[in-house]
Amino acid sequence: MARSLGRTIKFARPGGNIFNMLIFLLAVGAVVFYLSPLSPQPTNLLVDAFNANQALNGLILAVLAVGVIYNLRQAGVIDPAVRWVEAFIEAADPSRARLPKAPNLISAMARLLLDADTRGSRISPESTRAILDSIGTRMDEGRETGRYIMNLLVFLGLLGTFWGLLQTVNAVAETINGLAGAGGAAEDAVSQLIANLREPLSGMGTAFSSSLFGLGGSLVVGFLDLEAGKAQNRFYSNLEDWLAGMTETVRGGGAQGGASLSVEDAEGDLIAAVMALENALAANTETQIKASAGQTAELKDEIRALNRTLIRVGKGE
Repeated sequence: MARSLGRTIKFARPGGNIFNMLIFLLAVGAVVFYLSPLSPQPTNLLVDAFNANQALNGLILAVLAVGVIYNLRQAGVIDPAVRWVEAFIEAADPSRARLPKAPNLISAMARLLLDADTRGSRISPESTRAILDSIGTRMDEGRETGRYIMNLLVFLGLLGTFWGLLQTVNAVAETINGLAGAGGAAEDAVSQLIANLREPLSGMGTAFSSSLFGLGGSLVVGFLDLEAGKAQNRFYSNLEDWLAGMTETVRGGGAQGGASLSVEDAEGDLIAAVMALENALAANTETQIKASAGQTAELKDEIRALNRTLIRVGKGE
């Protein structure tokens, strides 16, 4: 199979995008460290926020960890695919026995390329479109999962917000009912109010802490998904350019100009067929007009003969 154009395509590796993702994660880690008790200026902001609802916030952090690992993997699967394509381009063994196993992302493309290489021909335009559609579909499926993780983080944050607000409303109602039913001095009522306000404040802590972790996690996963999408789009564009040089442009043994002429001949035949149909319709219409004129003349003659008969009958009476 000819690969002259294939050698001119330089596939971009996802290393740059993965590096950007790691730098972003280090920046996020630096912010978390600065807001932790271990920083030069210790603070319990994040610890107190996490302790407001450990179960829900722990779930949010677990989903965040899954999203980070998943998006790093989405960018990382591009590198084996690039290595396989480069090995296929540079392979000198006609049997391709030394080629590494094709990754799942390009497994369908690998089978079609190896089959075409065995036959010593190029791949057809239909096969090229099928390859690109298959790879694009697999990439889109991976992105949908990444977007679901990002939306799940937002959902968990909003869930914690409404959960905390519900706790706050219930606690405020209990506090008001306690003050209404309590007697005694005003100082005792104020002390009881201060004590009862702990529950509403705890509910507000749950609401704001879950929103903090949920939206922050969504921001992190969203950036990683963006970088992984860039790596995949760059690989898809390079692959499309490379496959353009591997696709046959000659059909039926004719040249490019012959193919153009065959198209022009087909258009000419179509125009001639249309004109013949128009002529046939015109001839049919003319025949119908003549037949109608003849029937009209015969009808007029019959009417005249009937009139003459009626006149004779009238004179005889």
